[in-house]
Amino acid sequence: MAAQEASETFHWRYAGLDDKNFQIHGRSLLFLLIIFSVLVFLGLLCLYIRWACRGYHRWTTATATGDLSSEAGLPRPLGLDAETIGSFPVHLHRRSSSGDEAQCSICLSCLIDGEKVKVLPTCSHSFHPGCIDEWLKTHPSCPLCRASLGGSTAEPVAVV
Repeated sequence: MAAQEASETFHWRYAGLDDKNFQIHGRSLLFLLIIFSVLVFLGLLCLYIRWACRGYHRWTTATATGDLSSEAGLPRPLGLDAETIGSFPVHLHRRSSSGDEAQCSICLSCLIDGEKVKVLPTCSHSFHPGCIDEWLKTHPSCPLCRASLGGSTAEPVAVV
């Protein structure tokens, strides 16, 4: 008798599950579309941040090592060729008559009497030869006045 009572109380109801129970109406559809749009936007934002951080990491690594080549996506600065740099005159430094101490504006050390200095032909500014050679490999201008040195090998007007 107990088995009959148990079988009578437990009935499967397949008729209670209609397609009407799974339909999405008005506000529910709008709510689902908004949630989906927000999730897509956040996903795209995360991808953009990841891409931007990778590019920034490559750029900072390249600048830290001094290699701004095409690997970092940046063009290498164009300077003067070795022949043009070597054609600039080298003189021995003499103290000016005004008594002012001359200074290499690249390394910021004082120029000593009798020390070799390289004189730029367009503006007659003087620098240590090693300092100005390194500068001119990446910049085609004077570090002080930004005068263009694009291959001019004229003699200097005045030696400082």
